Amino acid sequence: MDTLTLLLIVVFGTQQAITIGVAAQGELMTEKSGIINIGIEGVMLISAFTAAAANWYFGAPDSPVPKALMMGSASPWGALAVGMATGVLLNFFVAVMDTKLRVDQVISGIGINVFGLGLTYLISANPGLDRHYGFSLDGTPHANQLSSLFSVKGTYLSVGISPLVILLFGLPVLVWAVLKWTKFGLHVRAVGENPKSAEAAGLNVNMVRILATSIGGALLGLGGAYLTVDFAPNFTPDVTNGIGFIALAAVIAGAWNPFYTLVVSLIFGMSVGTYVVINATPGTPLFTFLAVLPYLVTVVALTITAKRLRQPSALGVPYKKE
Repeated sequence: MDTLTLLLIVVFGTQQAITIGVAAQGELMTEKSGIINIGIEGVMLISAFTAAAANWYFGAPDSPVPKALMMGSASPWGALAVGMATGVLLNFFVAVMDTKLRVDQVISGIGINVFGLGLTYLISANPGLDRHYGFSLDGTPHANQLSSLFSVKGTYLSVGISPLVILLFGLPVLVWAVLKWTKFGLHVRAVGENPKSAEAAGLNVNMVRILATSIGGALLGLGGAYLTVDFAPNFTPDVTNGIGFIALAAVIAGAWNPFYTLVVSLIFGMSVGTYVVINATPGTPLFTFLAVLPYLVTVVALTITAKRLRQPSALGVPYKKE
């Protein structure tokens, strides 16, 4: 394996790690408050769709949107914001179900996943439905894309690095600082570890959980939006392809630590990069093995770290004010 191939693996792996790492930091924030959101995949999928639609509507030359509302080359940034808003809305809905209605957190997450898959497949299975509103889901680029910071060109593959890579490495620092040094972070950790004591101290446990989950949703939405706005500027119903579950595994294998979660996200991203780059090289005999490599790495990482994990004490436990 030559130096160029290794460089391509690192660059593509980092690109893939952006969506995993950003979403994982959002889920970490949610789980620190005591709520586990199994529905990451569904949230990211719906956010990817709304972002792709926004990017097309406000950036494509043939969009039916009035010219006064067109964003031109800035449409990807607006689309990312739409994806984040979608994530906030969906995670807020999940948080309300888990706190106010006390729905089983696994069931509510599965419900979001099923809803996301069903919604996107419904639109994709009815071509006239999406085209009626001027948005085509044919798997082709629709509008603008973020400008790469730099790109690496190989014989069979060219990969650019997204400006969002700054978030991949900056978010863990921000999440760590918020959780450790701010009053809000203290409240989040308190309701995730001992909600009864937090309530005795005057905190509204459910409100803190809803707020933390909504903030986490913004990052889930950003991770999903990145897939269709920058990573591959088009939408297909399987665009997430299990990334939500890998992000969930990254939080667990990273022991609910923002920096360890970043490292695990990079490892997962590199495993995907290895598969894509080597598979793009004609004649490779390892295609079958490499196709399952990202998921194999996920299972191995969880197996290795399982006995040394210490999750938030109240994770997954609904709280009822006494």
